[in-house]
Amino acid sequence: MVDIDWKDRAIGRRYENKKLKKRIKELILSRDTWREKAIKRKEGITQLKQQVQLIKKNIQKILEV
Repeated sequence: MVDIDWKDRAIGRRYENKKLKKRIKELILSRDTWREKAIKRKEGITQLKQQVQLIKKNIQKILEV
């Protein structure tokens, strides 16, 4: 029979699983911060578009006078 050192393999898997769980937490945190940044950027863009439309309306009113 082949003697498999199950204890060493189990310890190795435990360390690997810890590293993977840590990496997953890092990725989730990174994704959430990027999502928040994207939402803020999108809101800023919509506000700027609204301001540009108001400016265009005011310019048209001034040109009509």
